[in-house]
Amino acid sequence: MRALIRRCVECSRCRTRYLVGFSPYWNGAYLVPTRTDSFDEYALYCSCNRPSTPSLWKSSDMRTCAVAKPAYNRGYGTFDEIVPVPE
Repeated sequence: MRALIRRCVECSRCRTRYLVGFSPYWNGAYLVPTRTDSFDEYALYCSCNRPSTPSLWKSSDMRTCAVAKPAYNRGYGTFDEIVPVPE
């Protein structure tokens, strides 16, 4: 079966990988643009990080990943389910 290809970001603390465009996520995390007039930078608020301290992501730093169907259905997953692909 073919994997789905999507852009993703990774929590620097727990290493959960999140698919861009699926926010808010079922586990309570969310990814939002840092400015209302631009989509060049995002803040990831992971559910593992309490108190909530975001990790910042620029569009150019987001990875292209192969995504397993279960992770795609959730919008996030482990490094085994969401794997970076060479660009």
